[in-house]
Amino acid sequence: MAPKVISVPKTDPGAYNPNRAAGKLLLAQTVHLREALIRHLHELVSVLAINIRSLKTEGDVSAYVHRVTAILHPQGLKRSGK
Repeated sequence: MAPKVISVPKTDPGAYNPNRAAGKLLLAQTVHLREALIRHLHELVSVLAINIRSLKTEGDVSAYVHRVTAILHPQGLKRSGK
């Protein structure tokens, strides 16, 4: 079955004005985005703090790779196991 095509109208040229003051919704969204970045920053700092020379066993490396992959490819966490 072919996917349904949805027609999206063109945006009004006046809909975006880079010089217009940002509204409360846009400012609230920036707060949420910053909080999400900070959460990822903490995850990244935590993984980067690991001395990779200290990884001695296959289990150590496996755990490290799992953590790094979860940061780089978070969409992979949503897949169900085979």
